[in-house]
Amino acid sequence: MRTTALLCLLYLMSPPAWGDGRSAQQLSELGSRSRLLCASAMVYFNPQDRSPDPRSLSAAFYHLNTLETHVVQLGQPDPLAQPLRAMKRLFTELDRLPRAQRERYPELVRQLLVEHVQLRQGADAHARAHRDLLATASLQPFNAQSQALASLLLDYQLHRYPLPDKADFALTPAQLQALDAAIEQRFDSLLAAYSTHAEVLVKVRGNYRFVRAELQQRKGRAQGGAEFYLSRAVLDLDELALTLLGKQG
Repeated sequence: MRTTALLCLLYLMSPPAWGDGRSAQQLSELGSRSRLLCASAMVYFNPQDRSPDPRSLSAAFYHLNTLETHVVQLGQPDPLAQPLRAMKRLFTELDRLPRAQRERYPELVRQLLVEHVQLRQGADAHARAHRDLLATASLQPFNAQSQALASLLLDYQLHRYPLPDKADFALTPAQLQALDAAIEQRFDSLLAAYSTHAEVLVKVRGNYRFVRAELQQRKGRAQGGAEFYLSRAVLDLDELALTLLGKQG
C-alpha cells in the first residue's frame, strides 16, 4: 500500500510543463535502467559468489523502483506494465531465495533478462505508436549514449555470469567493437555541440575510459569498478538530458 501511494504521489509531482518531452525521456530510461538492473542482479545473484557486495543489491532495487515510477507516470500501458510486473516478481523471488538454493539463480536471472527485452521492445513500440513521445533531436544523442553504455555494462556482466546460452543476450565481438567506436565518436560530437556542459561530459567520458580496457576483456572475474563507473556515467547522462529538457520547457 505504501509503495502504491508513493508512486501515485510521484506521478502527481511530475512536472507538467515538460509534457511529452519528459515522457520521451522516461521511455529511453526504461531501456538504460532495465539494463543496469539486470547487470546489478547478475553481480549480486551470482551462485559462485558466497559473499556478494550488498551495494549491488541496493543498486538493483534503485533501478527497479525507477522503472516502476516511470511506468506509472507513463500511464501503465500493458506493453510496459506486464514485463515490469514479471521483473518485479522475479527479482522478489531472487531476493527471497535462500543462499543454499543459489543454484537456481541463473534460471531466474535468465527469465529476468527475457522480461527486460520485452520491456525494451514495449517501450520502442509505445514510442512508435505515439510519435509525439519520440525524443527531440537534441536529446537523442544523450539517450543513445546512455543506452550504449548500459549495454556495455550488461554485456560485460553477461560474460562473467554462469548463464547457459547467453548468446541470446550478449553482443558479438564485432558488435562490441562497433559499439565502442560509436561511443567514442558520440562523445566527440556531444562535447562539440554542448561545450557549456563540457565539465559533466568530460567526467562521464573519463568514467567510461577508466574501465574501457576491462570492458573489452571477455573472461575473468567481474570487477566492481565497471559496475560503479558505468552506472554512474549512465545516471549522469540521464540527469544532463533532464537538465536540458527543463531548459527547453
